[in-house]
This record gives sequence, structure tokens and C-alpha cells, in this order.
Amino acid sequence: MTTASRWLHARPIVTGLISVNAIPTPDHASDDRLANDSKPIDACAEYLLVCQAQSIELNQGSWRFTLESADGELVLEASDDEIGDLNRLTLLATVRGLESIEGASRVTLLSTNRYLIRSLSDSLPRWRENNFVWEHFGRRIDVQHADLWRRVDRALSIHRVEACLVSSRLVSNVEPTAPVRRDLETSGGQLNLRIDKGHAGVPSRTRQAGQSNGGPKDQLRRWLMGTAETSEAATARRRFSAADLCSS
Repeated sequence: MTTASRWLHARPIVTGLISVNAIPTPDHASDDRLANDSKPIDACAEYLLVCQAQSIELNQGSWRFTLESADGELVLEASDDEIGDLNRLTLLATVRGLESIEGASRVTLLSTNRYLIRSLSDSLPRWRENNFVWEHFGRRIDVQHADLWRRVDRALSIHRVEACLVSSRLVSNVEPTAPVRRDLETSGGQLNLRIDKGHAGVPSRTRQAGQSNGGPKDQLRRWLMGTAETSEAATARRRFSAADLCSS
């Protein structure tokens, strides 16, 4: 099991996949030249970037990112202790992770931080247009964590990034509850009970003839990284359903 898969195992509900690439602006002129000199994004490497943060105190904690290739091979893993709140620590993990990738690439970013994912999809375009400042009682001041958001914005102009918010809910009973009374149907005083046969064991994995060794090897990774290519319009912002899981 890969590092990202172990992390996702504890957070099994993926709420959405959002394309967060920067729209070219005059501020990205140098980045556009770099992208033009590189090979097309479709032909670039694919990575899975998991960004995490943990608060020890209100303004102190640690950040950590894990960068893996599409087939689950660990490329880079880094962590450090920093001063800052949970949102800033998560941003630090994102910045360090994106800046560690050499050359234009396709990146699927995973995080449990709603501030990060929602800011990438909803707030960042507005901040970019206003040069990361906003008016506060007649004064123009930087948006919160503007220094890091500028670095994230530059990375988005180089890489094709899709951000995914991962969350989980505990749905099992923590403590035993009182027995639930069940009404059993009777026929002539006899109880009608249904007893099903035991389920068969989990089938062993087999490799089909001609199956390629390249690309994601597990279903969750294939689903997250979108191996089944769709149009840009369809992947710009979408939510997954049970049908998507069954077809992947």
C-alpha cells in the first residue's frame, strides 16, 4: 500500500475534484514562456501530491507533503515545524510540494483543509485580479497569507493542477446501543427466517494478458488521477457519484 493510499484509507470520502489552473495574465508572462519552452502538458509526468498540516498550538505546528508518481512510486517526502496557524501550515505544504516538481506536470492535489481547496477554486481568481490586496476601511492591504498565495499562483501557471478535498465521517456506533426490537413475520405460529449462504472470499488479483505496467495500479488512484480522459470542460469542476466508481 502506497503512502497516499494509507493516508486516504483513513479518509475514504472524496467530495470533489476541481481544476484550479491559473488563467494567463500579464503577471504570468515569464511563466508562459517557460510553459511554451516545455513539452505539452498532456505529455508531461503525472503526480499525486498529498498536503497535510498539524497544529501543536494556536500558531505553531508542522506541515508535510508526499509526492508520488502515477504508479504509486514515492518521489519526494518532506516535513518541518513552522510558526503559523493550520491554514498557513497547509499552504506551506502545498507551496513546497508544487515547487519541488521539476518541469510542467499534471498534479492531483489532495488535502483535508477546506480553506485551501475552496480558496483555490473560488477566491484565488478574485485575488489574482486584485493583485492579492483588498480594501479594508479605506486602506488597501494584502489578503491573508498573500506571500504564499502568490507562490501558489505562479506554480498553477506552470502545472496543470486539480485539487481534491478529502473528508470522512464516522458512521458506525461508537458504543453499543440498546437492542432494536424487530417484528418477525409469522405463518401459522412459525417464524420465517432467511439464512443466506456465506460470501465467497475475496478473489485474488490477476494480471490480464497485455496489461501495461505503466499508469496507476490501484482503482482509487486511477479514479483520483482521472486515467479515463475526458474533455477539459467536463473536468473543470465535477462531483463524483456511485456510477463513476463502478465504471472506473
